[in-house]
Amino acid sequence: MNNSAPYFKIETFGTLDGPGTRLVIFLQGCILRCLYCHNPESWTLKSSMRITPEEVIQLYLKNHKFYQNDGGITMSGGEPLIHQDFCLTLAKLCKKQKINLALDTSGATFSKSNLSFYKKLIKHKPLWIVDIKQMNLKKHKQITGANNLNELSLIKFLDKNKQKYWVRYVLVPNNYTNSYEDLNSLAHFLKSLKCMDRFELLPYHRLGLQKYKQLHIKNNLIGVKEPTKEEINWAKKIIIEPSKIRQ
Repeated sequence: MNNSAPYFKIETFGTLDGPGTRLVIFLQGCILRCLYCHNPESWTLKSSMRITPEEVIQLYLKNHKFYQNDGGITMSGGEPLIHQDFCLTLAKLCKKQKINLALDTSGATFSKSNLSFYKKLIKHKPLWIVDIKQMNLKKHKQITGANNLNELSLIKFLDKNKQKYWVRYVLVPNNYTNSYEDLNSLAHFLKSLKCMDRFELLPYHRLGLQKYKQLHIKNNLIGVKEPTKEEINWAKKIIIEPSKIRQ
């Protein structure tokens, strides 16, 4: 199928992946192996299901009335920006049809070697939803298997080019992402940004643990509990006003 990409799930009425009600396409393939990933089935590129950018637009138009009032299309995954030709074509089509496109990305594919792709993509003005996994380089490698230079560089690139973007951060207890040092470092990075449209603190959840059993993948977070309301509120205070909170 020409210019198609593999996917593993489609949500026709998504409300958590961007503003409004959205058509969410979860593309297959990811270069990270995040310990708290709730879609481990997305890691490989293997899938019997494929979709083209034109078919995504057709799905959207089929239910377009439900996507009015800030809704649109979100490409998630996995890591959607592995599929560069697909995403660039879709971005062009969305701009032509005046459809709000969001790209939910880890930023892991951003680098100097493919900067031209990102320069082409930002011309179509999608909403970027970028994950920061961990500010600490050593911890980031432990959590994802890779460094954090690409994701932070992508955010700086978007900020410099005055793009509309959100930043997300998953709060994982047991010192994975919830230490004072982690959150304080994140807070100072966020304060250096000028164009960030929104920040979301996402509490770690255990909903994906069953998938690891089914796929026979070892899960190192099996004993980690979800953060309490008190822990979430404490983290939010540090991120909003780091200078007023002590360890």
